[in-house]
Amino acid sequence: MEVITSTDNKTVKRICKLKQKKYRDEYGEFFVEGFKNVLDSCAARPDLVRFVALSETAYKSRGDSFTDYDITVFSDGVFEKLTETDSSQGVMSVHRIPKSRFPNGERCILLDRVRDPGNVGTILRTAVACGYDIVLNNCADMYSPKVIRSAMSAAVKCRAGIDIPPSELKAAGYKLIVADMRGQNVFESKRAGKYCIVVGNEASGVDGQIIAMADGLMALPQNNMESLNAAVAASVMMFAMRYAVK
Repeated sequence: MEVITSTDNKTVKRICKLKQKKYRDEYGEFFVEGFKNVLDSCAARPDLVRFVALSETAYKSRGDSFTDYDITVFSDGVFEKLTETDSSQGVMSVHRIPKSRFPNGERCILLDRVRDPGNVGTILRTAVACGYDIVLNNCADMYSPKVIRSAMSAAVKCRAGIDIPPSELKAAGYKLIVADMRGQNVFESKRAGKYCIVVGNEASGVDGQIIAMADGLMALPQNNMESLNAAVAASVMMFAMRYAVK
């Protein structure tokens, strides 16, 4: 077994570059960290896996879990240069970025300029759990390390479209349901058929042009608060529209 021991190694340099969006775009790759996250992400889309990266210590204890994939082993010291977190457990994987895909289900969620990586990752995770396709328009990069940590394996499990105009969603038969405090109580509404929930920027909400073409505004009832965190609001609304609204 060959162990990479130099930070000058070309594979080390390539992985480190993937921390920056311009190189993720250039190479068409991103990385995942953490034993459970890597295991689930690889199993969900084995066709996207380029290789699994293990520290020498992790290879001895966890290598048997990744025998179906190409494995590259690094000395523990070199691996520390690769990781973005202390909880990587010596396990990473490099994946191809899947092509943007147009929604094809009965429900999807559109994120309009949601910029916080934690929010984007949480919404991705909830979208998969609730059976929603997702569209990200001018949002935090869904393949950044921070989003991937928050999303877990949802980043490869979801059907995701990037920068798809809302008008195209309407043309495909989706009713645009905008999350807005001026809207109807979501728990008192009727099921919308084929629909797309739209969640806007953390500070400014949904763009006015999208609101103008919306088929309806929906709100979550609140006591003594002006707004909720974008990921919390999106998650509750997805569950409500999927399971509570008749």
